[in-house]
Amino acid sequence: RGEVRSLEKEARLRRVQEGGPAPKWDTREAEGMAASATSAALFGGGLGFLTQVYSNAVRQLPVLRKPWEHGLASVVGAGFGLAVIDMEERLRVYIEEQTQARSRK
Repeated sequence: RGEVRSLEKEARLRRVQEGGPAPKWDTREAEGMAASATSAALFGGGLGFLTQVYSNAVRQLPVLRKPWEHGLASVVGAGFGLAVIDMEERLRVYIEEQTQARSRK
C-alpha cells in the first residue's frame, strides 16, 4: 500500500511540473484543502477589514468612513490569504522534488 501511494505522489508531482492538468487529490485531501482555502479567505478578508479600521482609528477618522475601502481591503486580504495557500502548495511540491533529487544522488 505504501508503494502505491508513493507512486501516486510521483505521478502527481510529474504532472504539476510538466504543467499538465491539476492533480486529482483523494477526497480527504480535497476536503482539507477546501476547508483550508475557506479559512484562509475568511482570515485574510477579516485581516484586510481590520487593517482599514485600524488605519482610520489611528488617523482619528470615523472608523467606518468610506465603507467601500473596507470592502476593497477585505477582498485584497482574501486574495492574499488564498495566494498564501497556493504558495504553500508550490513550496511543498518543490521540497518533495528536492528531497527526491537528493535521495537519488
